[in-house]
Formats: sequence, structure tokens, C-alpha cells
Amino acid sequence: MTCSDLIKRDLDRIVRRERGRLIADLVRRLGNQHFALAEDVAQDALVSAMSIWPYEGLPDNPAAWLAKVARNKAIDRLRRLNKEVSTSSETAGSKRTDSVLFESQVEDPELRLVLLCCHPALTELEQLTLTLKLACGFTTREIADVFLATEEAIGQRIARAKRRLRALGKELEQLPLRFGIESRRPSTLKVVYLMFSVGYAPLSGDRSVRFDVALEALRLAEELAANKIMGTAESQALAALMCFQASRLEARESADGHIVLLGKQDRSLWNRELIDRGFGYLVAAKATAKLSPYHLEAGIAATHAAATDAEICDWDSIVNQYEQLEAMVNSPIVANNSAVAIAMAGNPAAALRKLDALGNDKHMQTYAPYHIARAEVLRLLGRKEEAADSYQDAMRCRVSTPVIRHLEARFVSCL
Repeated sequence: MTCSDLIKRDLDRIVRRERGRLIADLVRRLGNQHFALAEDVAQDALVSAMSIWPYEGLPDNPAAWLAKVARNKAIDRLRRLNKEVSTSSETAGSKRTDSVLFESQVEDPELRLVLLCCHPALTELEQLTLTLKLACGFTTREIADVFLATEEAIGQRIARAKRRLRALGKELEQLPLRFGIESRRPSTLKVVYLMFSVGYAPLSGDRSVRFDVALEALRLAEELAANKIMGTAESQALAALMCFQASRLEARESADGHIVLLGKQDRSLWNRELIDRGFGYLVAAKATAKLSPYHLEAGIAATHAAATDAEICDWDSIVNQYEQLEAMVNSPIVANNSAVAIAMAGNPAAALRKLDALGNDKHMQTYAPYHIARAEVLRLLGRKEEAADSYQDAMRCRVSTPVIRHLEARFVSCL
């Protein structure tokens, strides 16, 4: 790999990581009314980096370089519009009262950007897609994969969300106080959950884990759990789930980038500190009589974390928790995972019946984990030719390069 290739790889990672931070910093400095401007100049700064860094090399502090360029571009743009703005600490004393209150309640700039994108004037799907695009830096295609939707549909939804925010005008300046923040919590939790999912099991690219994405989602989840307003039992449950899942990140791929399935992972590589933190959050989450889907998913992850060996995992408990989760949410993805648990608990025939019923959902036909689950269950039943067909179906879906390699090996083993 050439020096230029290395810089390009680092640049792709930096662009994804810093885009949301740039927009968050600019919105904080310029005010919510300049939300569209912040997005534009952040993109301009990133384009500048992509045109300069491959030839001149990465600066010592890429984040500071981007922040400086973006702020300068913002000031120039505002001057051309005959407006004045100060990005220095001189503006601190003249901040609006609600801005001061908002920043004291939500200190993290990225979390503030998420809350801004989760504006009640938008539908929930608009909130989620816009936030994944602006705050998390995902491409339209990646977001489409998350929602099992077309790229065109997601692009239209994001554009519509931006138009709605622009139409708010000065209303956008009104920052949410306590009640407003609380009303945005459900969408905020979903965004962080989806962000972690993409990092934990990316549907494209050449890595089986995107550590920077997953760990940023974990950081945001713990910020939410610690927040005085947002730190509800539901937030604690989400933080618990993320800690349990993140504890396995290092064990999920081999040194050469190949996928290592849960049952084959070296559990000595699991991060015990994160597991302990997860159980701490789970205890706090259970201090409520009302269970959320995050409680149940965290409980499933906790069952895996408690098993010192794959052979002694309590799959019956996991099946029971999935049954509760299915009763709570109508999701084919949850049903798919539930079928896998049923097979692991010793009933692959029942699992296959469940999966075959799910096959009537058109979205599942382009969802690789569905075909993978079906292939694995068919293998357990000794039906290798049919399993090979399902592996091929999975390879026709959008999946990462490591998943393709894994599926090819599984397909060959069925021949």
C-alpha cells in the first residue's frame, strides 16, 4: 500500500469522524439559525482536506485544521451576506438565556447536534435519517441499508427534513429546555442504537468492525446515561447494551480481518471492564417497573456476557427474552434473531419454520442476515444443498468484504 493509499484510508476515517463534530462546533458558535450554513462550510472544509492532504500529507492535528478552515469559511460566507458574527469568547456573555440553559443541560456538542436534528417538526424517520447523515456522517446508501429501504427514498427523506428545518426560520433558534429535551429522547436513543449497529456489523467496506463508529456511539450512550435529564432507565439500558456489545469488538475479527463468530470467539479477549460497566448500567436500568426494548436486548447481551464458555450459554433464557421483545416490537429483524436463538436452544426445525414465514416479507429478501440465518439452520438440519443456496442468496445482498469471504467459505463447505 502506497503512502497516498494510506493517507486516503486515514482521510476517509477522519472525514467520517469529524463531519458531525465540525457541524456541532459551528452550530454552537453561530447559532441554530445558521444550521444550513454550518453544514455547507463543514462540507467545504472536508472537500478542501480531500484535495490537499493526499498531496501535502496529513497535518499534525487534522481536527484542528478542519475546524479552523470551517470557521474561516463560515465567517467569509457571513461577511458576504453582510452579517456579523464573532467566534471568540466575547459572545459568551451575550448568549440567549435558553442557549445558556441548554448548554448547561447538554454539554456534549455532538449530542446537542443530535438533539437539534431530532426536532419535533420532523417525523421520526426524518429525524433518524437526518441525524445519521449529519451528526453520524453516514452515506445515503448506508442509511438506506439500515432501514432496508432504497437509496432514492432515503435521499428524498433527508432532503425533505432539511427543507422542514429551513422553513422553521427563527423558530429554530428556540433551543429546547427540559421538557423539549425529554421529548426528543426516544429518537436520540434510536439514533445512537443505529449508529452502534452500523459500527458493530457494517454492511459494506473491507472491515468486519468499524471501531471508530461503534466506540463513538458507545460514548454518546454513556453521555446520555449520565445526563441529568436524559439519563432515564431506558438510557441506562441502552448504555448497558452497548457496553456488553462493545466488550466483544476486539474478538469479532481475526488478525487478518476475518470474521470470528460468537461461538468461536476467544472470550479472554472480551473487555471485562466494559462488561462490568454494562452490569452496572443494567442494575440502574432495572430500577423501574417498565421494561423497554433496550432492557430486553441488554438482558440478552448480558446472558452472553455471563457465559464463560459458549457451551454453557443459557439459550433458553435468551429465547424467552426474544419472545418478550417480539411481543413489544413488530420487527422482522428481531424475529430473525429470535429464530437463530431458537435453533441454538436445540430446535432448528422450529427455527426454520419461523424463518420461512419471515421470507414473505419483501424487505428480508435483500437482508443478508436473514439468508445467513436460514443457511445455518439448514446446516444444522443436515440440508447442505439448500444451505448452499441460502449462502448464495446472502452473497447477492449488500455485505462487507469480510462477510463475503466468510460466506464463500461456508458455501464451499456445503458442496
